[in-house]
Amino acid sequence: MIRLVTVLVIFLVSQVIASQTKFEQGMQKAFTLMAQNKNDEAANAFERIAQVETDNWLPYYNLALLKARTTFQMADKKKVAVEIKAAEEFADKAAAISPDNSEIYVLKAFINVAKIVMDPMTNGASLSPETIAFYQKAIALDKSNPRAHSGLVEFEMGGARYFNQDLSPYCKRLKATIALYDNFKPASKFHPNWGKEWVVGVLKECGSDDEAAEEVDQEVTEKVEGIILTVNVPNVTSDKGVLRFALYDKATFMKTPLDGQVAKIKDGAASIELNNVAPGEYAIICYHDGNNNDALDYDENGMPKEDWGMTNNPVLMGPPTFDIAKFTVENKSLDLTIKF
Repeated sequence: MIRLVTVLVIFLVSQVIASQTKFEQGMQKAFTLMAQNKNDEAANAFERIAQVETDNWLPYYNLALLKARTTFQMADKKKVAVEIKAAEEFADKAAAISPDNSEIYVLKAFINVAKIVMDPMTNGASLSPETIAFYQKAIALDKSNPRAHSGLVEFEMGGARYFNQDLSPYCKRLKATIALYDNFKPASKFHPNWGKEWVVGVLKECGSDDEAAEEVDQEVTEKVEGIILTVNVPNVTSDKGVLRFALYDKATFMKTPLDGQVAKIKDGAASIELNNVAPGEYAIICYHDGNNNDALDYDENGMPKEDWGMTNNPVLMGPPTFDIAKFTVENKSLDLTIKF
């Protein structure tokens, strides 16, 4: 009976890992490339996804955001202009798919900010009214969008700073947006969820020494620096196919994973990196998809034909549980080994 239950559970786990769509796998890869500062590769990945997912605004949104963000690190104005033009085109494509989207209006305002930074004398006065209007439209569409509120305050603060005005009213308004970030829940892990770390940085310039702000700052710093989980499987029986990994916490175990990755096999070994993992307790399950069919295969007796394993490498006397596979992430990166 235990053997039958274990087989059924393994089957369910394989289906959950395999249930990640091509879109989810592609987006996860693109975000990982961004986290590694491989911006050109990330942009190419988003563009490939956009060409396939023609009714999804997220790939074009992230393309535009990525293009705009990279301009702040460029000194060559000609290159900046090229990237900003591309960002505007991708933002327009996202808007065509999802009109009246609060996040896209924030994006358009952000692109305007990049244009102003590129040439403040030319663009500052001409683009300011439109930029403010973009943020106001974003707030009207979604009053809970923290990026819309903080973006507007930061933009107005920039003007006040330019004219040497008192910044304390703006700092107070900006600090209030932290609660919006704390209460915000994105529709998925691929939906916009950025901005809080930047707000905390601006609050530092405001001279805020409030204890709550310091706690937020510490939390964001840990997230930005990122905890990396490196997962190694050293004893794969064949280089054919791929290894599929799924990361869970206690609430998601045996359900939809927090993250899923696919790794190529070389000389009987494979490894992955999971980036920006928050402190907490997790478990990882992986299996060898030898024929690359997105599923764990079984023989005629219902036993797995392909190898699988989980963190802590437990000897199972029943179905897998979170407690026997769990490990703790604290404040440093970890190297983990799963053996088949």
